[in-house]
Amino acid sequence: MVGRTRATAIAPLILAGLLAVSGCGNSGGSAAAGGSAGSSAGAASGGQASGGASASTAAGSGSGRVAGLGPASCTGGLDGSEAGVVLIVCNGTARVHVTAGSLTKEFTGGQCKQAGDVWSATDGVITQFGTYQGPPVDSVSVNKNSSGGGTIQLNLGGKLYFVDGGSFSLSDGGQAAHLHGKTTSLSDVPHTPVTVDVSC
Repeated sequence: MVGRTRATAIAPLILAGLLAVSGCGNSGGSAAAGGSAGSSAGAASGGQASGGASASTAAGSGSGRVAGLGPASCTGGLDGSEAGVVLIVCNGTARVHVTAGSLTKEFTGGQCKQAGDVWSATDGVITQFGTYQGPPVDSVSVNKNSSGGGTIQLNLGGKLYFVDGGSFSLSDGGQAAHLHGKTTSLSDVPHTPVTVDVSC
């Protein structure tokens, strides 16, 4: 329960990055439906995004936005209509390779967005804490803010990994990104090194 309580505090940080690129042009990959910026709408914990009404508002009253359905291995067999599903991003062109401590995962079907100095990428199923009751799902969302720092929000194996102010670099004209840093105390697994490589 402690992890989920801590995760609730992360939601405003992630939402700020999401809203900054909402409705802006993308750089590789297709745009997320509903102007959700191809990024998470709240911090995830155990496959569930926290953020209460804020996450719901960002995605359109929590009705479940679908940026692209894809293989069941990404969607968890969900279609976006389930209670608490905020966003599904599984049918884009981005590949996201994640290492969190000793765990690794290759996400496919993600989407990238860019607006000025702000850049983001998302892959997986974003759910709302306290509302979503379905099967566990993995997701990753990364953002670059206008000051050049990066955030990583990773839900992997039922654990939340959150990096704030991590190292961020773009290459290939915004079509590739590299982020790394250590998880904050708000994470389910604090002080864990996380590396994310994105190819849009």
